Amino acid sequence: MEAIEIMASETSTPKFKLLSNSNYTEWAGEIKAWLMKLGYWRLVSRKKMQPKSSDSEALDKWEAKAEKAAGELYLAVENDQQVHFRGCEEDPVKI
Repeated sequence: MEAIEIMASETSTPKFKLLSNSNYTEWAGEIKAWLMKLGYWRLVSRKKMQPKSSDSEALDKWEAKAEKAAGELYLAVENDQQVHFRGCEEDPVKI
């Protein structure tokens, strides 16, 4: 049952307004809470740094989590704001 709950949480969508050109302050708090709920905030805020390349298993897990975090961020902004992510779509820290 726990796996089903996790999957439902990962496939749910946030219930806040997408980032536009006029709501950054409100959105910033909402996206932080959303990423915390999903377990990505430590990675995005650099509290959990990318592991060394010598630990390939840990690096693979970190990169998969980073891609998920980047996807959440990308989908949480209006289409006309996504242009700001060009070239760093896979890097949640840069986003």
